Amino acid sequence: MSTKAPLRIAHASDIHLDTDYFGGEENLPSRDYCRGVFGNLLECIKAQAPQLLMLPGDLFDSNRASLETILWAMEALAALPFTVVMIPGNHDCLEPRGIFLEHDFARLPNVDMLLSPQGESRDFPELQAFVWGKGMEDHCPEYRPLEGLPDPRADRWNLAMGHGIYVGNEGNRYRSSPVEKSQIANSGYDYIALGHHHALLNVSQNGTAAFYCGAPIPISKESQGTFLTVQLQEGQAPDVTIHNLD
Repeated sequence: MSTKAPLRIAHASDIHLDTDYFGGEENLPSRDYCRGVFGNLLECIKAQAPQLLMLPGDLFDSNRASLETILWAMEALAALPFTVVMIPGNHDCLEPRGIFLEHDFARLPNVDMLLSPQGESRDFPELQAFVWGKGMEDHCPEYRPLEGLPDPRADRWNLAMGHGIYVGNEGNRYRSSPVEKSQIANSGYDYIALGHHHALLNVSQNGTAAFYCGAPIPISKESQGTFLTVQLQEGQAPDVTIHNLD
């Protein structure tokens, strides 16, 4: 029986770069505010010294983000001293001429993009980690973020990402991009990083830790932006820590 070394993960989502930025000098404060939030988020994450950062969607607010911001974000991610795994969200989905189809984030030496609409995985032997996710082409009821999740591997930390709304047991006949309770409960995975819901939410089931990490921009004046770190260690439940952002 193999022994896995401890693994420390950071989970952040829904950054929405270029929110309300449509070009022009008058909109530069909005652009720079979003960049500042992301830059602060990355500095706070680096301070936690993760080995892996999971970004489950909506790095950009739309596929109309400016070229300058796209290149700025690529440079910021490439400068991180750890591996980053990403999927698109509903705001930066794989529509024709979408950001992640036009710009190859996977060429960054520390970044892996999971783009296949059917789902795809990456194996990181140095971390003993197996990571699965899928690309979103359209935010609709037919898109199922966790459908097709492969069986877990005994010799790896099994991690997955999904971007959609948690529907619990209510079914998914009308919700776009539904995440079901049974999919989490039956996965056998160690951790599932979810995006789309901007508030912190614990949807763990049957020994699988599954969380929405919130977003770096607060959803109200009374709240703070958040991200998560997750410590995985054999024989122990995942240790999930909430980090508030100024």
